[in-house]
Amino acid sequence: MPGKPFQSKLEPLLEQIRQWRCQRWSYPRIAEALHKEHGMTVAPSTIFSFVKVRAKGRKVFALPSHAAPKPAGGTAKKAPSWAAIELQLDPEKFFKPEPEQTYEPTKKPNVPS
Repeated sequence: MPGKPFQSKLEPLLEQIRQWRCQRWSYPRIAEALHKEHGMTVAPSTIFSFVKVRAKGRKVFALPSHAAPKPAGGTAKKAPSWAAIELQLDPEKFFKPEPEQTYEPTKKPNVPS
């Protein structure tokens, strides 16, 4: 398989797309702007895929800036586990037990009508 590896036609416009996404532009709006400014016909789904591949595993897809420092291996702060969170909670504060109900045949039940 000789030849160059595949490179997206959007690659030269990475910084421009990053700026538009930082300005909260929608993918259809970016597609329209690329058509007007650069004469490129690109589907919004293509732009989404381009951004998603470069998003580094984030839930909300955004292109990371070049200035963002990369964490060294193993130094990233981990989120606490559920068990650790549960240990910090006061169960009396969050879960109030309901009063016990007992049956007394001599008392009339308090039923709203």
